[in-house]
Amino acid sequence: MMWEILLYIYILYSPDWHYPRTMPIFLCLYGAIFAIVHSVLRFGIGFKVHYVILSLLCIPRMYKYYIYTDDVCAKCLARLYVATLLLGSLAWLSDLVFCNKISSWPINPQGHALWHVFMGFNSYFANTFLMFCRAQQCGWSPRIVRLMGVLPYVKIQKPKRQ
Repeated sequence: MMWEILLYIYILYSPDWHYPRTMPIFLCLYGAIFAIVHSVLRFGIGFKVHYVILSLLCIPRMYKYYIYTDDVCAKCLARLYVATLLLGSLAWLSDLVFCNKISSWPINPQGHALWHVFMGFNSYFANTFLMFCRAQQCGWSPRIVRLMGVLPYVKIQKPKRQ
């Protein structure tokens, strides 16, 4: 879950901030301090609340990237990001709320484990979408291709320097 928080911190850091030098330093220190405090205090609910706040803070930034992107495949990645976030949250909440009932079923769907799977894909789709957007901002002609026809990734064609 810590890498998802780092992903959200990366999303919040953008090259169009007004303070391009201080923001990366602040976000790095913030992430390090939070990791140290969490490893010492082990606050469960605080960690979850922090995760939800970071998720909600990132939605406007991702939406901004989404509306300025014309590539259909990149927009599909952004929609997959949202879908896996919702499915993962639904799996985790159903496991949390209905744990006693689900435990007595003959087959336990393991909502918490599904949450980890969905959030893994969520982080991958978010990173891939952000790589595409960043390459587009740099003028590198990115495109989405699929590894073995399945797994999307960003292929970049940087312009030749003269």
